[in-house]
Amino acid sequence: MVMVLTITACEFSFTTPEEYFDRVALNTNSISRFGGQYFNTYLRYIKGGANTPDFNTCEKYLRNNSIATVVANVKKIKDLKPTKKTKPMIDAALDLYAFVLKSYESDHLKVAKMIDGHASENDINAAITAIDNKSYDAFVQKYNKLWDIAEAYAKDNGIEVKKMPF
Repeated sequence: MVMVLTITACEFSFTTPEEYFDRVALNTNSISRFGGQYFNTYLRYIKGGANTPDFNTCEKYLRNNSIATVVANVKKIKDLKPTKKTKPMIDAALDLYAFVLKSYESDHLKVAKMIDGHASENDINAAITAIDNKSYDAFVQKYNKLWDIAEAYAKDNGIEVKKMPF
C-alpha cells in the first residue's frame, strides 16, 4: 500500500489570528500619540513624578521608551510568517512604524533636546507645530489605513475590538 500525502496551498500558521492582531495592530497603541500629542503626554508623565534615571529627560524617554518600543514591535512583526490574509496588515504596520521611527529619530528628537535644554516655550511650541504641519496628516493616514485593515481582519476572525476614546 502506497500512501500519497498532498499539501495544498492553504494558509497554515502556528500563530493564531489573535496573536497576529495583537502584534501587528494592537501594539500600535504605543505610537497613537504623535507630534504635539506625544509631547503633551510626555510632559504629563514627567509632571506626574513618574521619572527614573532611564527616563528623566525627554531625550532619554524618547530613546529608551518610545524608540525602543518601536524597534521591539517591528522585530515582533518581522518574526511573524506573513500569510495572504495577514500580509496587508503587516505591510501597513511596518510602513506606519517606519514613518514614526524616522520622525522620532529626527523631528521628535530635536524637540526633545529643546525641552531638555529649556528652550523658550514659544520655540518649543513652534517646533512641535512644525512637526504637526509636516507629518501629522501622513501619520493619521497611515494609522487609519492600518486600523481599517486590522478591524476587517479582526471581524473576519471573530476578534472583539474595543475602541478607546483618545
